[in-house]
Amino acid sequence: MRLPRTAAATLALVLAAGLPVALVTPAAAGSAAAPTSARSADPVGGPLLGTDQRVVRPGPDAQKMPKVYATTWVLANADTGEVLAAKGAHVQRPPASTLKTLTALTLLPRLDPEQVYTATYQDASVEGSHVGIVPDATYTVHDLWNGLFLQSGNDAASALANANGGWKKSLRQMNEQARLLQAYDTYAVNPSGLDEPDQVSSAYDLALISRAGLQREDFAAYASTIEADFPGRMPKKPGKKRPTYKIYTQNRLLLHGFDGAIGVKTGYTTNAGRTYVGAATRDGRTLIVTLMQITEPTEDAAAKLLDWGFANADKVTPVGVLVDPVDPDAPPSDPSQGTVAPAAGGGDVAVAAGPGSVGTSVTGGVPGWLWALVLGLAVLAAVAALRVRATARSRDRDQERRQAGTFPPIG
Repeated sequence: MRLPRTAAATLALVLAAGLPVALVTPAAAGSAAAPTSARSADPVGGPLLGTDQRVVRPGPDAQKMPKVYATTWVLANADTGEVLAAKGAHVQRPPASTLKTLTALTLLPRLDPEQVYTATYQDASVEGSHVGIVPDATYTVHDLWNGLFLQSGNDAASALANANGGWKKSLRQMNEQARLLQAYDTYAVNPSGLDEPDQVSSAYDLALISRAGLQREDFAAYASTIEADFPGRMPKKPGKKRPTYKIYTQNRLLLHGFDGAIGVKTGYTTNAGRTYVGAATRDGRTLIVTLMQITEPTEDAAAKLLDWGFANADKVTPVGVLVDPVDPDAPPSDPSQGTVAPAAGGGDVAVAAGPGSVGTSVTGGVPGWLWALVLGLAVLAAVAALRVRATARSRDRDQERRQAGTFPPIG
């Protein structure tokens, strides 16, 4: 049984009373998550990544680590998987549009870029950022990928999920993909990253996802594209040429010519704040930086970490590693018993919640009247959460309207 995160607060009162209930849920927006079973004994990637504090192991010749104003972040070598430094690597937070990296990694192999898709009202009416999809208009999958990566269009994300057979199918595949990557902190509820209860990721998981994505030529190409032509409305008269308009990346490291920049994705929502996944290549070395809840200019935060990383990669001892994906041909584990996640450094294995069950684990003999009480309180809490989310989305839409006609800011 999955409950909204707001219901977790209600259940906390039950726990405080000493009743025999154990519940593990993703963090409420804006707060650190309780450690999930995937990282309770030995965090994925190494034990040093289990803290919410900054971890770095500089050598005698290393430069001082710059101060970065973000709640969590990871700096890693995309080639070797070495994590050079991190802060709160496994803290779960709303990912905003950086979740679109998982959408892309999952759907790129499943969709033909030349496939033509007819947009629906669901696509065009989705909340948040838009690239400008019009209902009943046709778009190639290639167009939609440009709309997703450059303009961060939630309408493009919806269209791609529907082109793949629908949201339900695509989300199931996205969450399966996360498990294969050992991205156990991540759970997708929609394909765009728009705020929803239970939709979470972590700086570590975003690094895993982006590292896997950059190993694909198509993902890397879209992530590094600066501008593209996007189709406008369908012509009213037969034979008339369909207009196009320019769309631009929101990644200011790409726009401003940061040395070696190759992408990847920006994000912003009310609950997540500003999030970012970036990558750059210099002298044959590629570094990935992921940041969540950034409270300084995103471009500055990412540039500081990347510059420091390139200057000191050979002068620090890694604090962890980006683990390799699990073998998809291996015998599947029983989801009710969780998925075994190999621990880094030869330590004991840790158990993660099985696919589709992230965030909920209930044990003990619980009387029926207690569950009735809990479910009733959960409904009330969920209604309150919907009202809060509706207000937040209204603010987001107002902000987008105010910015209409201006160059979109980095999210």
